[in-house]
Amino acid sequence: MTVTPPTTEEIRMAITQIRSGKSAVPDNIPPNALKSQIEATANMLHVLSMKIWEEEQVLTEGHVSKISKKGDLSK
Repeated sequence: MTVTPPTTEEIRMAITQIRSGKSAVPDNIPPNALKSQIEATANMLHVLSMKIWEEEQVLTEGHVSKISKKGDLSK
């Protein structure tokens, strides 16, 4: 069985399937925050998952933050 890291598209699809309005457990990230900018979130999570995949180490602690810039916040 060949196992490959998740693609950005697979991550994007997983984010869209998260139920809105649910509590943020166990990672403390509300579903609406993940879904507010799906492209940016999927890209960030893909970079993170690739790093974990390549280094074969799972982070035990860390922070992922979206930093809003001027202009259209949906981009």
